[in-house]
Amino acid sequence: MAPHGKTFFREEPGFSLIELMIYLAILGILMTMVFVSFIRVTQTSSQQSRIADTKLETGVGLDLLRADLEHAGFGLPWEFQNTGPNPYWEPADPAPPGAPAALADVPDIPRAVSSEDNSAFSLNGSDYLAIKGLNVVRGVESQKWGLVGRDAFHFVSIQSMAADAFASTDRVIVVRPQVTPGEFRQLVMDGTNYFAHWTTADLAPYAPPETANDPIGEKYLVYGIDKSDPRRPFNRTDYYINDANVPRGCAPNTGVLVKATLNQANDNFLIMPIVDCVADFQVVYHLDTDGDGAEDTIVNASNLPASAEDIRNQVKSIRCYVLTHEGGIDNTYTHPNANINVGEVDVDGTTLLAGRVFPISTTIGSNWANYRWKVYSLAVTPRNLK
Repeated sequence: MAPHGKTFFREEPGFSLIELMIYLAILGILMTMVFVSFIRVTQTSSQQSRIADTKLETGVGLDLLRADLEHAGFGLPWEFQNTGPNPYWEPADPAPPGAPAALADVPDIPRAVSSEDNSAFSLNGSDYLAIKGLNVVRGVESQKWGLVGRDAFHFVSIQSMAADAFASTDRVIVVRPQVTPGEFRQLVMDGTNYFAHWTTADLAPYAPPETANDPIGEKYLVYGIDKSDPRRPFNRTDYYINDANVPRGCAPNTGVLVKATLNQANDNFLIMPIVDCVADFQVVYHLDTDGDGAEDTIVNASNLPASAEDIRNQVKSIRCYVLTHEGGIDNTYTHPNANINVGEVDVDGTTLLAGRVFPISTTIGSNWANYRWKVYSLAVTPRNLK
């Protein structure tokens, strides 16, 4: 029992108010540091993810361009018959979406490639490239080819050489590989129609004449072209920078590098985006101008040889350069160069041989330096010019 008049107090463990305030302050500082670090990691991760997406999408798009350049000239006639075909039609300005008139070959022999420097039809005065060949269109028919000849009884015979056989409804053209020594790849069609169907009856007027050597006599090449009624004896696809439907997140004054396929049925272009956020597109050619088999001249898009024959004989490689940015805007990043070489650069890494110096700072605007600019390049040796 406690003594009368005295009170005993038991000390209880705990924190004073000052200690609690110090603890909360330290915890707040630590949480702020963790939160800031988390935000930075998240932003970096997001930026790196967008960069990776850009690289993947750009690689896929440029693979389409590479394939089309490799196939440039596939199935193109090098000559028309003496009677000549009716002039075929290639749309140019002002046919939507428009195309340089200089790239249409009517009524001349079609060129495997043609291009325009500083084109009014490509954003920022970039280059415009047209590629002609049967399989630059990704249709099933345009990937097929075959032969028409005669059997031992001199009857017309047809043979499909593609993995997928022709269907009787497929439209085809017929090309005679050699007319006389030194003359090759004559279009057999007379121009009234630029196609026949893949049937013996339809191809009979275009078969080689009977010879004593049948069935190992002359055979003509047959190429698939299009499901519709072709208005020209080839397919065509164009590449340029389009300023329509540009994705959000692209820098100002950039566009989309597109593959625009010329539709045989209605002469319109079917547009497929292949690379987003593109500021510049340049085309460079390596030529053999003296006929010794080695490259000796590098030229810009508009200095390509004028005729289809000269293009076949002189073009050794085609190089394309695409200026775009990886990921979106990043205010923590500063791009070092206000001007960027887009094109062929000498071994010193700075001297521009062909292409152009692109003024990125004046074209894009005030935030130009907050984008990770990169020039993608590809070099292609066309395999179907000869």
